[in-house]
Formats: sequence, structure tokens, C-alpha cells
Amino acid sequence: MSYAPVTTPVVPPRRGLSTGAVIGIVAGGLTLVLAAAIVIGVVVSGHDTIRLKATGVSMEPTIRTGQTVTAEKVAAGKYRPKRGDIVVFNAPASWRATDANPAIVKRVIGLPGDRVSCCDSTGQWLVDGQPLSEPYVTTPGTDPPFDILVPDDRLWVMGDNRVASNDSRRMFLVGNDVGMATIPVSAVTALVQP
Repeated sequence: MSYAPVTTPVVPPRRGLSTGAVIGIVAGGLTLVLAAAIVIGVVVSGHDTIRLKATGVSMEPTIRTGQTVTAEKVAAGKYRPKRGDIVVFNAPASWRATDANPAIVKRVIGLPGDRVSCCDSTGQWLVDGQPLSEPYVTTPGTDPPFDILVPDDRLWVMGDNRVASNDSRRMFLVGNDVGMATIPVSAVTALVQP
């Protein structure tokens, strides 16, 4: 019996990946890079929030001295005021004890066009003649009576600690000027999260 030699065809070794494989690897890599960039962007931007540490007592008991709160940034001109909102705003120099930090936190009491009055026989503030429900106030202030109309595009704001807050009512009592005692709606830069 004779044997014929078996010859195996010689196939040259592959020197690289197919075009499809290269495209798949590049596309996958770009997807990972893009996903990482999005995650990093979200972490860095903080979902448009800021963290603030209370350095005073004006918002106690709602926000205690030393407490850190989160506030959602508001784009310029986008804030739509609601009574009861706790807002961060850039205060005029006349409101600040120092020039160090213009950001102040207060609660919105009066909206543009509201009539704000101090006070009924029980010490409650009135808005448009109706007592304002303020369960967050533990010690009402003892302010002299007054009655003002909040100007257009402005807010009447007060601290929850009525005996120790430099706010709209204090500014009104000092200057008897509603413009000085209110803040522009456009001054609001963030809303404190409950």
C-alpha cells in the first residue's frame, strides 16, 4: 500500500483585526468615554444644587445654626414665587452685617401685589386680610402695627425666628420704605429643599 503525501495548505497568519472588529472596538470605546463624560458632568454640576451652612439663627427652628441644607439653583428670571418658599437671594448691602457673603436665606411671606399687615390680636401676620398660618414660627415677634402693599416684581421675606431676623419687617421699621424692605424676585438664586 502506498501512501500519498498529505499536504496541508499553508495559510498565512492574520496580522490584524477585520475592519468590522476595529469599528466595533472604536465604537465601544467612544461609548464608554461619552458615558464617563456624562457621569463626570453630573457629579461636577451637582444637579444644579448648592450646599449652604447656616451661620446665624434667623431661620431657627426650621434651619438651625451650623446645619447644612441643600438648595436647588434657579436660573436668572426663572423663579416663580410661592408663599412659604425658603429662598436664597443676594441681599442688598443694607441688609448685610458684613460685605463677606451676600447670600441670605429667608421665607417668602408676601408676593407681588399682596397686602402684608402686622398683626392681628393674637400676633399673627395678615396677608390680604387673612391670618397667615405659620406652624414653623415658635416665637412671634412683637412688632408695631403696619400695613404695606408689596410692589410688583418684589417679595416680602422674613426669617422664621421673628425675634432675631434681619428681614423685610426690620428693614421697613428702620427706613419706612417698602422698596428697601422688599427684594426683587430676580434676586432669588436658589430654593432650599425641605
